[in-house]
Parts: sequence; structure tokens; C-alpha cells
Amino acid sequence: MDPLDPTDDLLESLYVVNKAAKRLADEATAAYERGDVTESNVQSARKDALYRTKTRVLNRIVVGDPSAVSGEYHAVHGDVWLLVDVRGWTFHQPPRAFGSDLTDRIETTNTEAEPRSVPYVRDPTATRSDRSLAEALSALAARGVDANDHLARPTVLDEHDRLVDVRWSCLR
Repeated sequence: MDPLDPTDDLLESLYVVNKAAKRLADEATAAYERGDVTESNVQSARKDALYRTKTRVLNRIVVGDPSAVSGEYHAVHGDVWLLVDVRGWTFHQPPRAFGSDLTDRIETTNTEAEPRSVPYVRDPTATRSDRSLAEALSALAARGVDANDHLARPTVLDEHDRLVDVRWSCLR
């Protein structure tokens, strides 16, 4: 795995991708609840790809410079998450997404067996960047992490069994 240098530009792009994934999760749920199967499937597929993209970037940062990353285990809604801090940018990540070989490289303030209990309140309106998702995705792709490569499939079926392309056009 090729390392990535955690520059402010890279971390801002990762932040935008993470915020977009959270928004897509909400949009997929809302579409499902109103019976829009196609929209739900599209948003869910993109959300999953963005979270896999986030994992890939964080893994490559840890490989390249583990000292740039610190962490703290959190208990959130019965699950244990690793809150990683990379030069002031924070991201929640399931520890298993790193794998033990990479998790062991991250200096943590506590252990997975003794996570800190914290309320997790997501504020979708809070933002640290005005960068668009297309700009963020393009910046990550320029560093070798293309979100389209992290889609489970490039298409999903709509409610009439027609294929719908879910790839980001800015990356094609």
C-alpha cells in the first residue's frame, strides 16, 4: 500500500468526503422511507463507496506516517469506534477497518476494551470547508484514491429493473 502524506489539502478533501457520506446515509434513509427505491439504492451505494474511500485514505496515511495519527476509542450506541485525529482533523472509524496491524501503529489514549462513553450527536450543518464534493473527489483521485473504484458496482437496479449508473461523473 502506497503511503499518503497527510497534507491540509488531502485532509480537507477527506473531511468533505466524510461529511458527504453522512449526508448520503440520511438521504438514502429518507428515500427508502418515502418508497423511492431507486434513490435509496443510489445514495446507499455512493455512501458505502465514500466510506471505503475514507478508509483507504486513512490507511495510507497510517502506513506513511503513523506519528501523524492519534486516537481514542469511543463507545457509541453500543459499538466501539476509533476517533482518529490527523493533524487536527478528526474522523470516526471502526477499528476493524484499519486492521490490527495498522491500529497497533496508532497511538491511542485508551484501549478498545475500555472505550470512553461519549454521546454521538451528528450535526450535518456544521462545516469546516466550502469545497464541493466533486473538488474533494478529484483531489483524492489525483493522489491515487478514486471513489469510483470503491463502488461495489458501477450500477444499481431501479424499481423497474433498469440499470442506473452511480459513478461520479467528475471522475470518469
